[in-house]
Amino acid sequence: MSEKTIQDGRLVAGNNHTEEQESPDKVILDAVPESRKKDVKDALTIIREEMYSGPIPPPESLARYEEILPGSADRILKMAEKQQEHRMTLETKVVGSQTVQSKRGQVFGFIIVFLCVAVAIFFAVKFRMTTFAASFLSVTMVVVVGLFLTGRNVMKKDLESKSRDQRKDK
Repeated sequence: MSEKTIQDGRLVAGNNHTEEQESPDKVILDAVPESRKKDVKDALTIIREEMYSGPIPPPESLARYEEILPGSADRILKMAEKQQEHRMTLETKVVGSQTVQSKRGQVFGFIIVFLCVAVAIFFAVKFRMTTFAASFLSVTMVVVVGLFLTGRNVMKKDLESKSRDQRKDK
């Protein structure tokens, strides 16, 4: 958690732990004559920024939530646990469906190549069209190799993208 406040007209970064400090507005108001305190208090602006990353707020904020609404800290923790469980369930389903899809693609690819080889052999043996059969097999192999290489490039780019996303999250 970071904390920033405006003191003496400049932005001052705070520390990451909480300790009892005299508030900047009190310090300023103590230096102002009584006749001007109300005007200064009305014009005084304190800016405070707290940031954290993740589903669970820092312990200090969690304690403040609990003070404001008893039981809210437990609700926040349960919400984070449910979100994590949900995310893990989705990831399991996605990985499983990608595996099934990959296997299905390999089976269909094998069937198509097998049929193309059978057609080429049929034309070579039955009609003595060896040139056509060789050309047909060559085109089939070029297409299959091209699809294989394209698929590998797509998978590689996808993995690189996921790797970049994970590094951004950290």
